[in-house]
Amino acid sequence: MLKILHTADIHLDSPFSRLDPSKAEIRRNELRAAFTSMMTWVRVNNIDIVLIAGDLFDSEFVTRETVGIIVREFERCRAEVFIAAGNHDFISESSVYAKEGIFPENVHIFKSDALERISLDSLGVDVYGYSFNDAYMYENPFASKKVENPERLNLLVAHGDMRSADSKYCPVTKEDILSFGADYTALGHIHNAGEISSADGVYYAYSGCLEGRDFGETGVKGAILVEAEKNGGALTLSAKRIPFSKRRYECAELHVGGAESESEISEMIDSFISERGYGEETLLSLTLRGEVPPSLVINTDHLCRKRGLFFFELSDGTLPSKDASGLAADITVRGQFYRELLPMLESGSEEERRLAESALRYGLSALEGENIIDFEL
Repeated sequence: MLKILHTADIHLDSPFSRLDPSKAEIRRNELRAAFTSMMTWVRVNNIDIVLIAGDLFDSEFVTRETVGIIVREFERCRAEVFIAAGNHDFISESSVYAKEGIFPENVHIFKSDALERISLDSLGVDVYGYSFNDAYMYENPFASKKVENPERLNLLVAHGDMRSADSKYCPVTKEDILSFGADYTALGHIHNAGEISSADGVYYAYSGCLEGRDFGETGVKGAILVEAEKNGGALTLSAKRIPFSKRRYECAELHVGGAESESEISEMIDSFISERGYGEETLLSLTLRGEVPPSLVINTDHLCRKRGLFFFELSDGTLPSKDASGLAADITVRGQFYRELLPMLESGSEEERRLAESALRYGLSALEGENIIDFEL
């Protein structure tokens, strides 16, 4: 039984531009560490083949430090490594993939945008693949093609997009995969992996990214372990996901309706974080929802502090409670202030409504003599 690890979309040397410089540098190092951990796992578990389905690097330009790390890790493992360049790390004349003498002999790089086959006769395996030679690829290189020898274990390394037939990132269909007939198709490009799929004895999957890089890539990330053998044309194959990510991005909403004060909301946030088990490994984007008193000013900057997370951002999506309409009959300056804002509060423009809701909160707080600005000493 052969052991195969399928990974993709690692994006080494990602800038992590949404974070402050110090945290961005930490995340770049953690991304390298996730790759190193994966390759250590490859060695310890005696993996035979590693399939990297595109975007090993975040761009065609790679730092010397990163190249040194991956070359060292490839040299230390006994596995045969197959790399298909993706739309981010496409092969150009200046690409590290195009340079001779950098990668060890156990690393095989598909350098053409046409389908290629590399045979491992000692293992009875044929590995097919292709690489992006530009940022875009409008046609699928393996469409209308079939494996040459169905009796062997056939693997396909394919960076492509199954979401759209009009994709400029190599459109791939389920029919293309089934018709080609590889026993396992290792897909890259989609960072949030779905199910490991199979039909007519053909298995295929996106591995997803190795480590989330922004709030569009939530949850625990990793790679896929495939165990397969073929005897007399009969395939035995199993596949499962292996987590490798150091941290995880999470997006969530918290209902704070009925809260009367910022301190109450703060307690609700603490409880939410504790119940979900989020800690130093988590980067959290949280949106507050629900109706709160119109005079309650929510200082998101203040509420973001000291939550025990690696990164925390908070958005105020609450609305003034319906009892604000009672202000319409208020004969004091509070009522007059509300009536002046009413056209904007009922506006069809979400931007105008949000502006009016904020003005109402701050205005009513000021009229009630509350301190609406938090000073940090």
